[in-house]
Amino acid sequence: GAWLIEEAGGYRADWPVVQALLSGLSSAEIVEPKTANPDYYERLGVQDPSLPDAPGVLVEFRPGTGLPGVIIGNEPQGRGGHYLRLADSAQAVLIDREIDAPKTTDGWVDSEVIDISDDEVVEVAITHPDEDDIVARKVSADDENFILQNIPEGMNVRSAWSVNALAGGFSGLEADEVRPADEIDWSGAVRYRVVTVDGLLAEARAVAVSSEDEEDESFWILLEAGTYTTALDGATEQGGEVEAAGRAGEINERTRGWAYRIPGFRHDTMTKTMDELLESAVSDE
Repeated sequence: GAWLIEEAGGYRADWPVVQALLSGLSSAEIVEPKTANPDYYERLGVQDPSLPDAPGVLVEFRPGTGLPGVIIGNEPQGRGGHYLRLADSAQAVLIDREIDAPKTTDGWVDSEVIDISDDEVVEVAITHPDEDDIVARKVSADDENFILQNIPEGMNVRSAWSVNALAGGFSGLEADEVRPADEIDWSGAVRYRVVTVDGLLAEARAVAVSSEDEEDESFWILLEAGTYTTALDGATEQGGEVEAAGRAGEINERTRGWAYRIPGFRHDTMTKTMDELLESAVSDE
């Protein structure tokens, strides 16, 4: 029931991208024929895509469908449409619509990872292997601010905003890349966990991976979801546990066994330390 990408380890494709491509090709109409002379294919971008610097994309279908391959070339300047050429034909044509066919594997990947709004979150926890744990909670679901727990004596929170921002790690999170999880070394991972008002618990293991020359880092997470019974004032009671269990199951089904490369600013949110949230208390005297 889903489109999968072989070059992405069998990860799911972005269905709207696939759907738009298939729909566009199936309903396109020819506006006018263009050149049938291979010497002019380069102008339209419909030369053989395997040639060096060729801009086109060849879309082929499984043998037995009877569908010919099609080379998707350039968009014309100053007018709508797209230049195409059937792979088994010399004739290039202009069609009446634009066709989007990504040229990289990442362009076909379903980049949506998880979406838990920070408005839903009532507890955040960050666990470092060698740092003090961070726990921030709301007393009531109606509270605007989180309360940072276990603040050492003589220290204050730098700002309420910095604590509240911890809840946004999973809000509309999209991946820059996807790999099988066993390709990443998760030793030393930081654990980032949120609990929602209806009892959904989502946890990520977050690591930074250095490049071979150790000049750049990429940031990866491994996800897992479950449920959590909260005694929070104002928490949903009726139907909440069922809904949370359903969301957890959907998250696990989609993400189990996969590692997601995320933007650096998301990694920063998920790996905050107490030192970054606190400052020395200043005496009034």
